[in-house]
Amino acid sequence: MSDMILLPKSPVLETERLLLRSFREDDAGAVTSILRNARCAETYLLPDYPTPEDALPLVSRLRELSLDPERFVYAVARKEEGGGDALIGFLNEQTRESGTVEIGYVLHPDFWNRGYMTEAVGAVIRELFRMGASAVRAGHFEENISSRRVMEKNGMAAIPLSEELDYRGRVHRVLYREITREAFLSRREGMNRG
Repeated sequence: MSDMILLPKSPVLETERLLLRSFREDDAGAVTSILRNARCAETYLLPDYPTPEDALPLVSRLRELSLDPERFVYAVARKEEGGGDALIGFLNEQTRESGTVEIGYVLHPDFWNRGYMTEAVGAVIRELFRMGASAVRAGHFEENISSRRVMEKNGMAAIPLSEELDYRGRVHRVLYREITREAFLSRREGMNRG
């Protein structure tokens, strides 16, 4: 998985509306709902989980990985009035190679088109650069315009990398976008001046 060493991740990342944190035992129902959601499975590579119980091993594995400071896995939780939070999605490291970390993400459809994942990915990019990554990459199915927009809004530019992937009986073209540390710093400097 890795040929590079990064600093340990922060236990919690906080944005205006979100907490990116480790998975908790009480997240199991929300995670299972995402893993079994047909709309999520259209664009986030998931096996079929016919029953909630079938998803529990992956729920446990996500929790275990999220507690490891060396593994880049976060629950995405929406802050609630009164101080609590509720899991609405998650982000995870796909690969780590030559200074580049590839991430994947999924959000429950009830929370699509509200800017939550754009906010979460922005926090993750900042954290990965703090940890020492030289670039952050993500891929999306060509037809998944929403995911492409999340990447674009976070300064991720198209790169000359694509692949064909047979998923759920259909061949999808996967396109990749990336932001380098230099582009991130330049973008941040421009935002601070503006």
